[in-house]
Amino acid sequence: MGAFSQIGDGNPMMRGREFFTLREAAEAHGFAYYPERSADTRVPLIFRADSRIVERGGGFIAIKGARDDGHGYIAQAVKNGAVCVICEKSFFELHKDELSALDAAFILADGSAEAAVKLAKTRLGMISPKVVGITGSVGKTTTREFLRAALRGAYRTHAAVKSYNTLLGVSMTVLAMPADTEILILELGTNHPGEIRETVSGFPVTDGVITEISDAHLEGLGDIEGVLAAKMEIIESPKLECLSYNSDNDLLSSAVSRMPNGEKIKKGGVRQVGVGYSDAGLRISDVRQTVGPDFIPSLYVTLSMKGRKASCRSPLFGRQHAKNMAFAYSVAIRAGLDDSSFERAAGLFELHPGRGRIFRGKNRAAIIDETYNANPASLSRAVKNLLEMDLPDEFARIAILGGMRELGRESPRLHEIALSRASLLDGVYLIGAEWGEAARKSDAVRGIWPDADSFMSEFDFESVENSAFLLKGSRFYGMERLLPLFADKTGEAAEADE
Repeated sequence: MGAFSQIGDGNPMMRGREFFTLREAAEAHGFAYYPERSADTRVPLIFRADSRIVERGGGFIAIKGARDDGHGYIAQAVKNGAVCVICEKSFFELHKDELSALDAAFILADGSAEAAVKLAKTRLGMISPKVVGITGSVGKTTTREFLRAALRGAYRTHAAVKSYNTLLGVSMTVLAMPADTEILILELGTNHPGEIRETVSGFPVTDGVITEISDAHLEGLGDIEGVLAAKMEIIESPKLECLSYNSDNDLLSSAVSRMPNGEKIKKGGVRQVGVGYSDAGLRISDVRQTVGPDFIPSLYVTLSMKGRKASCRSPLFGRQHAKNMAFAYSVAIRAGLDDSSFERAAGLFELHPGRGRIFRGKNRAAIIDETYNANPASLSRAVKNLLEMDLPDEFARIAILGGMRELGRESPRLHEIALSRASLLDGVYLIGAEWGEAARKSDAVRGIWPDADSFMSEFDFESVENSAFLLKGSRFYGMERLLPLFADKTGEAAEADE
């Protein structure tokens, strides 16, 4: 079965138990609970930090943030179906009469987020699955979903349904983990030093993946060396057995060869697997992208490692997904998955909305939905994909690009570089102040708007025809709101974002 032969060796006394009671949670972690009659109530599996999306019968975590305080939404969360609320004890005491009238149980702690993390750590210890942690500047979510799709037929696999990649997000993923989970797949994001270190300390990963190192979150990480250091924190997991990394990235490869922190991996016997197009332990080759006449894409990839070979065809658009697929293959074969099973999973894989889906728009337009987020590396790749896309001769190639956030002092330079590449297109529409002076240096730019709302009010969507449109930008700009406006009579664009 391979290196994951001990899958499923969690605590046998806990296996099958959904979770512990409020009394057990309080006794284990020093929490209080209310009311007393809820002592034997099971803590829910599904917790949300957004009152609008709580599940009926689930839980709500009231987080005091920099801009908003979730404690003000407790009543709304209960109305929407939450039966258990984690909140700060001090807030509960101040509003006890009002909160006592709600039909919900309360876990009371000094800090709500910290309480959720403690509960999640206990949950992980109860079940003790193998834990895969995926980090990197791009490709985390798609790699996670590739791996989930590959493993779920062979193992009881659990992963976040969204990009829950902060410490709190990881905690909510773990809290939602079924009691019989064998493999847990975590996505590890960061925008400041120490975040991944703290996460893997509390939620130790056995297999780590670093997909890429590039300019992203520079506001908090400073420069590319800061990004590298932050992602390399994954090797500080005390249970790490294997690290798969992007061997085509010289900066990352050099760091892996040096291995900071006392060269822990070399001396600790942790396996290293380079993933890339050349000089790699797992080699990617024969990559071919096609797009059919109905804008239906196919990505062909061959993956080879120590005498093993998987020849995959996947209904994806974007050559970058070959590497995401390869990282998933690296972990999957360690888990004992055979090549044919991986090939079948690749053939059925579907991208999440916002990550490269193509659909038909009105008047024979093709819409490339890259609206989820953007950084310099992912935007450059998306523009290259559009330039290389197989299209009828009469089609124009157009990009609608939102600004890229969290780039710090490097923002003007990186936006100018991005726009110089996009200027090879037939037209570029820009949204966001980040584009600044760069917008005036390109003949391809057809206009700049401060936000998506102003663009939507001025752009003539009825004039769209015989064009391929790339939509991409940072989450801040909500670029996905443009998609329904490109829809044809069948409403395909609107469906793509559900």
